[in-house]
Amino acid sequence: MRQPPAAPPDSSRTLALLAGAEALSRLRDLREIYRHATETVMRFLDGSYGLLFAVRFTPPELTVGLLGCCVADGQVTNWDDVCDGQSWLPVDPLLSRCLHADYGHAATREGDTWRLAFAVGELGQARWVIEIHSPEEPSEADCAALGLFLRCFDNQHHAWEYANLDTLTRLLNRRTFDDDFERLIAAAEQAEQARLDSGERREYSLAVSQPCWLGVVDIDHFKSINDNYGHLFGDEVLLRVAELMRMSFRNHDKLFRFGGEEFVVMLRNVAEDNVKGIFDRFREAVVQHEFPRVGQVACSVGFARIDPRLSPAELLGRADEALYYSKEHGRNQVNGFDELIMSGKLRITTPAGQAQIQSDIDEIFL
Repeated sequence: MRQPPAAPPDSSRTLALLAGAEALSRLRDLREIYRHATETVMRFLDGSYGLLFAVRFTPPELTVGLLGCCVADGQVTNWDDVCDGQSWLPVDPLLSRCLHADYGHAATREGDTWRLAFAVGELGQARWVIEIHSPEEPSEADCAALGLFLRCFDNQHHAWEYANLDTLTRLLNRRTFDDDFERLIAAAEQAEQARLDSGERREYSLAVSQPCWLGVVDIDHFKSINDNYGHLFGDEVLLRVAELMRMSFRNHDKLFRFGGEEFVVMLRNVAEDNVKGIFDRFREAVVQHEFPRVGQVACSVGFARIDPRLSPAELLGRADEALYYSKEHGRNQVNGFDELIMSGKLRITTPAGQAQIQSDIDEIFL
């Protein structure tokens, strides 16, 4: 007996989904793209909980990493960036099933709740999975409508990559640096205010009150690599260093190819005692890596704490000065601007710079 056609989704919900796709096309910040896509799917399915996973295939394993989650609280939806860039988990059966088709979907009942999973991407090329917890199983018409929306999400991400990523290394490009730097300075100001508001009680959240940092990385003797082995192997070194950066830093840290063999790293909410170790871990990963034909490669690193009282040019200049010190004193090392100043290894010659350093010292010791 022939089955009747599936009923179309409710027109008001469809219009809301179309409005979500239109709003998605205007977003330029990657985290906002992730958040908006997940929240739109969750609302369309009347879900109470939504998760966005990145998909990674490292032969022979397929793994996922949690990028963020959203929770519906009445009419308000709260989004949380929960990823750390290091926690990759095996794909469970539900997520695996949805990845076996173009923009596939899968559902399973767990008590009174349905776990729903939707792949974002073509078969074998899906880069994300959205998981929704909902009281009802969606109809085939709902899933078809969502498939179209998820294609919009995929297309928007491709457009974002084209505008914001370096074509060789796939790190953020120089064009995106200024806006991200302004956001980093704003985050540093927020962290400083949280620390001051807490006084001596230390009841503030460490997640938002630790300092922010700017690091500059330069590949040592890169010109010699190009001269001795050719630009093809020089490009391979750049690609491998970029991959080591992705492996060494957290998923939400900002990594840039700043130009040539120079890279920039933005870190949020990292304790002062830990920051040098983080950069040194990356430096050591480069030293330990075997580069094709070239063999061993090293990097020099300089970093500076983000002080919201200073201009972006001054902050970048501090990190650069620490980098130059590393390169002029043996290379293959990590140095922080504040530590160099406090130890007398680096001097500030401008009156404005001297006044600012003296103010910092007074704040520490008085």
